[in-house]
Amino acid sequence: MNRIKNIFLNNIGLKLLAVLFAIGLWFVVINFNDPTQTKTYTTSVDVINQEVILDQGKYYEVIAGDPVTFRVTAKRSVLEQMSGSDFQAIADMEYIENNQYVPITITPLKNADKVSIPSKNYSMEVNIGKAVSNQFTVVPKTSGNPAAGYGVEDVVSDTKTVTVYGPEDVVASITSVEATLPVDGTDRDITQDVALKAVDSSGKQVDTSKLDFSKDKVKVTAHICMVKTVPIKVETSGSLQDGLELASITTTPKEVVIKGESRDLNKVTEIVVPASVINLSLITADFETTVDINQYLPNRVNVLNTADATVKIKVDVSNKVSKTFKIPTNNLTINNLAPGLKGEFDDSYVNVEIVAMKEQLDKLDETKISGYVDASGLSKGKHAVSVVLTLDSEYQAKTTTTELIIE
Repeated sequence: MNRIKNIFLNNIGLKLLAVLFAIGLWFVVINFNDPTQTKTYTTSVDVINQEVILDQGKYYEVIAGDPVTFRVTAKRSVLEQMSGSDFQAIADMEYIENNQYVPITITPLKNADKVSIPSKNYSMEVNIGKAVSNQFTVVPKTSGNPAAGYGVEDVVSDTKTVTVYGPEDVVASITSVEATLPVDGTDRDITQDVALKAVDSSGKQVDTSKLDFSKDKVKVTAHICMVKTVPIKVETSGSLQDGLELASITTTPKEVVIKGESRDLNKVTEIVVPASVINLSLITADFETTVDINQYLPNRVNVLNTADATVKIKVDVSNKVSKTFKIPTNNLTINNLAPGLKGEFDDSYVNVEIVAMKEQLDKLDETKISGYVDASGLSKGKHAVSVVLTLDSEYQAKTTTTELIIE
C-alpha cells in the first residue's frame, strides 16, 4: 500500500508540472489543427419594404451589391461546414440613403454563437426611376409548321388584354404583347399555356426582367384544318386594239392555300378567274384590278388566310411599232407557176414594213426572212404580185407587192 502511495507522492512537483504541460500541449495541438480563420462567402440579397419606393409610383433596379460578398471569422472546422446559403442578407428600402444606396444586414442562420462578421458597411446600389403601367392586347400567334397537308385555321387566346408595369422607357418601347404557340408536326387542334413576350416596333423582344405582367401565361388554342396549295389562272375575253400587244397577265399572289374537307379539296386543282373579269377590248394601257377569289371556289372550300383571298391582277400591254426591212428577193419562192414558164423578180430586194414589239423587231435579221409569191393564173409578162412573208405570230407584215417577170 505504501509502495503505491509513494508512486503518486514521490516527485509530485515534477508530476504536476508534467500534467500542466500535457494540458497546455493539448490546447496547442487543438488550436494548431483547428485554428481561427477568416473566409469569404457570397449570398443573394433579400429586399424588404419595397413599397417605400413602389407606392410613390417609382421602380428600382439593382445596379450593384446583389449578390453580396462578405468575410466571416470562426474556427476552421466551423467555416468548413458553412456556405453562402447559411447566411441571410437583407436590404431594407426604408433606410435607403441618397436615393441610391440601401444598407445590407448580414445574419448567420446557423452557428451564430461561433462566427463573427467583421464590421463593415455593406450596401446595395440601386437606380430609382418613374414607373408606369399600360394595357396591351394579347396577340396569339403560332410558330412552326403543322403536319403535311394541314394548316392553322385560326389561333385564339383565353385572355384578351394584359397590364404591364415597369420602367417608363421600357413600357413605352412595347408595341405589342404576343403569345406564341408551337404547332410543329401537329394534325389536330392544340391548346397550351404560353408565356407572354413583349416586342418593339421592329419585332425584337423587349427585355422583361424589369417588367411585371398582370398575367405571366395565357392559354392559346390553334385550330388545325386540312389544306391544299393551288395556282391562280386568269382567263380573258375580247381582243386588244390594233397596235397593242398583251405582254403579260400576273396575279399576286400566284398561288394560294385553300382549306376544306379532303373530298372537297381533291376537286380543286386551280382557281380560275373567269373571262368576264378581264375584257381585253376595253384595255388601252396597263391595267390592274383586284378580286375576291373565294367567290370562284366551290362550297365548303375557302382561302385559308383571309388576306390572301384578295388577289391583284395586273395586265401589261405594250404598243407595237413598225420597221421596214429590205428583204432579198432571192429569199422568196414563186409558187403555182404554170408548167413551161419561168419567173424572176425585177428587183433584187423588196421593202416590207413589219409591225411588232420593238424587242421582237430587234431580233429579226432581214437577210434571213423568207416568204413567197403566188403566180397562179399568170401568163408571160410583168406582173405585180403580193409578197407573203413566213413570220411567227407576233409579227405582222403589211401588204407589199413586187414586180415578177414571167417568160
